[in-house]
Amino acid sequence: MKKSLKSSLFFIPLFLFQYTLQAQSSSFRIKVKSGLDNTPPYLVKYYNSRDWENFYAEIQQFNYNAGFEYNIRVKKTKTAQASIYKLEEIISKLQVENSEIAIWDIGENYVNDPVSGKLTCLQIKSNKKNKWEYISAPILGFDYREHYRYRIKVKQTKAKDTDSIHYELLNIISKDKVTELPSVASFLARFKWNLLQLNGKDVTSNRANIGFDAKNGTIAGSTGCNNFWGNFSIKGNLISFPHLASTMKSCNGANIENDFFAVVEQKQIQFDIAEQTLNLYIDGRLVMIFGLERE
Repeated sequence: MKKSLKSSLFFIPLFLFQYTLQAQSSSFRIKVKSGLDNTPPYLVKYYNSRDWENFYAEIQQFNYNAGFEYNIRVKKTKTAQASIYKLEEIISKLQVENSEIAIWDIGENYVNDPVSGKLTCLQIKSNKKNKWEYISAPILGFDYREHYRYRIKVKQTKAKDTDSIHYELLNIISKDKVTELPSVASFLARFKWNLLQLNGKDVTSNRANIGFDAKNGTIAGSTGCNNFWGNFSIKGNLISFPHLASTMKSCNGANIENDFFAVVEQKQIQFDIAEQTLNLYIDGRLVMIFGLERE
């Protein structure tokens, strides 16, 4: 009798232990994004998700292939130490064709679309090409903001039987704030600007010029005699050049340096860009015309 009771007491805790494990197991379904270099984390969507999110745990017996997008069922077992995830079923496995993963640097300002002429193109520099290029197509999932320099991981998918390419954000690697200059500054920075007219007079022979650095908010140029440098800022249709400095060499013969600085040191300079010229105004009067010099 005592032996039978002792055996019964042994099996009751064992049964309860097994029942507890079963009660703590559950299954759920997720979609797993293609194109990931290293997993985990996986990028997943749950049944009620709108956006992709990170799933940091290892999924046992799931042999992920970056060329496929998956719908899978995962079993979660919670123990006292940790939660264990194990592949239960591959519901679907869709191959993604003509896809490529790239790392891009994204410039901090929009640039001109060569077709529309509007500031709608992103500046990109890939990890394969060390030069800036431009795209007008959107990058799905990328909430771009000007005045930030991004490094992103992007998936490029070429549509079947066409030359069109679909871009999709996989990850933002870095996002760094840069100078808060508007988009027009990036256009100015693309060219060297040679002074054509000053106070209504042709001064092309003096070879005065100015160049803009939109990333750092700086300028550098020449009056035709001395070199100068400093900062610039743009607010609406106003441009200013605070903290200017220059070399101090003596300028022999006729020069325009004094008249040049008399204009650019003004605090209220209006400007516009008309075709291939940068025009500066003081009190509504046109005082300087610069022409762009293409490389």
